[in-house]
Amino acid sequence: MYANPLLIMTKTILPLLAICLLLLSGCATPSTAIKLDKNRDYYFGLMSLVLETNEDFKQLDSITYENHIRGKFNNLVSSTYRNEVEKALGNKFSFDNAQIRLVKSSEVFEINKDVSYSQFLQKMKDTGVDGILFVNKYNISQVQNYDTRHYQHSSSSSVVGTEEKARFNSYIIDVETLKPVWYTDTHVQSESAYIMNKQLAESVFKKLRKDKYILTRNY
Repeated sequence: MYANPLLIMTKTILPLLAICLLLLSGCATPSTAIKLDKNRDYYFGLMSLVLETNEDFKQLDSITYENHIRGKFNNLVSSTYRNEVEKALGNKFSFDNAQIRLVKSSEVFEINKDVSYSQFLQKMKDTGVDGILFVNKYNISQVQNYDTRHYQHSSSSSVVGTEEKARFNSYIIDVETLKPVWYTDTHVQSESAYIMNKQLAESVFKKLRKDKYILTRNY
């Protein structure tokens, strides 16, 4: 007795369609946030700082700034990427009625203008924020998606699309101590940079709210 080829294809294609719909919407892999300073709670003003480097950060001292931040957080080459991430963060904080002011570093520092460590600290403090939301794209790779069809005696696979997979390390850095008080990593995957940034913003916001670093009207 032979299985119905149409039935086999239907059972295979339907799950694939569900997977495709999920991939098109993008996804963020669950991760755990770490509270490095359990005595620190709600922040009322954050300045977003977006980078793209493979370095880990223990504190925002002059050495860290000179080696990994100066000339990179406001360069021209990565300005589009930074603006898109900051826009996604700003939209999320605004739409969810967060009781916190988010200041975009792209609106504070000029593109391609050299900023010394002391100038950076002074301009940041002039905004009135009490913390820095430091978002760093730590790693990025490409993933190919395959469509596999099974027939009665054979199967075939073909590439149906390529997606980007990225890991972001995010920190809250206290303005007074210049050390991280909170950390999380977020893994996102999508064909669209817009969706990846949106998933990143949603994940970071949700964890900050859960850990009581930001207040919302409906929290």
